[in-house]
Amino acid sequence: MSLTRRQIAATRDELAINLARSGLSAPDVAAALHLDLDRVHASLTVNGESPRDVWLIRDYLEHTIRLAGGAPHPYSSLTDEARASARGWFGIADLDEVLNRVDG
Repeated sequence: MSLTRRQIAATRDELAINLARSGLSAPDVAAALHLDLDRVHASLTVNGESPRDVWLIRDYLEHTIRLAGGAPHPYSSLTDEARASARGWFGIADLDEVLNRVDG
């Protein structure tokens, strides 16, 4: 799954909006998911080598926003419809499994 420059810019903006809505910082996300902060920054700017991380952070932000009773900003490229294709291309981590591994 390759995104165009326009899609990358939109995804970067959408992640930033949802990061703000979540009330979390990049270090909070890194700690919660046991990811290196550089990986989180690369994912939030859609400038990294791991689309898998981008999807994981997207899912974590949505999860956190919903737990707080909020509504996540919609994604134009990282949609539920795109999830099946992304899973086939590079494998998407299941958020519940990651959180259980981290917490358990």
